[in-house]
Amino acid sequence: MQLRMFVSLILIVLALAGASRVAVRAAQTPDLISGDWDALFKVGEHTSPASFKLKLDGDKVTGTAESAHTGPGTIRDGSWIGGKLSFTLDFKTHESIAITGKLQETKLVGEFTTEGFTSTWEATKKKPQQ
Repeated sequence: MQLRMFVSLILIVLALAGASRVAVRAAQTPDLISGDWDALFKVGEHTSPASFKLKLDGDKVTGTAESAHTGPGTIRDGSWIGGKLSFTLDFKTHESIAITGKLQETKLVGEFTTEGFTSTWEATKKKPQQ
């Protein structure tokens, strides 16, 4: 009986130690996604500028986007999992845009799909104003 209690106590201590290590590791992971981004969408031979305001909460991405072509929009179904970004931009006056991407050095890069075609995009994080 005492042996069973001792083993149970050891297992509980080990479980708590493992959980605290995971929490510490998660707290130490820098949030490289949240912030304001200047984006460029490649459309044919041209680029179309836009801006993103992204917020990372765990693996969920929320925020907004805006361009002269689309007007203001919001992020739906946003995620940042395993270093991969995915979300849909919804607009009042433009078809939704499906976005996928990843962090490549200091830029976000990836593909987007809208209006029946797929192309590439990239974004550079704006420097914080002082």
